[in-house]
Amino acid sequence: MGEELCPSAPCEPGAILLGVVRRDRRVGYVSSPVRIDEDFVARVEAEGDVAKRFRFASPCFESHCVHWHDGRCEVSDAVAAHPEPDRGADEVLPHCSIRPHCRWHRQSGSAACRSCPLVITDPEQE
Repeated sequence: MGEELCPSAPCEPGAILLGVVRRDRRVGYVSSPVRIDEDFVARVEAEGDVAKRFRFASPCFESHCVHWHDGRCEVSDAVAAHPEPDRGADEVLPHCSIRPHCRWHRQSGSAACRSCPLVITDPEQE
């Protein structure tokens, strides 16, 4: 993993399973990066609402992404601008298997990491 990774990618073969959305609507991160395959995608899609249950990472597309403007990821900026209220600036960041390569962390630093567990790709309530 030498490239920058987007921590809000679709569920598709080759993506990295970043975390599982818990009942409290926060992402619980997996301990080490796991590349998903076609079988995993088929299984979780058959159960429905994949984006409400999981978070994935894949290479950042930069200028080929709708969220890329003026050389920056707008999602990263938005996440960093709304820090999780329960976390102080000196609190330990949540464990993340992709942080060394994460676009959001490289661009916005620990502010993005503090709010990242609250980001659900499809936040629509059931």
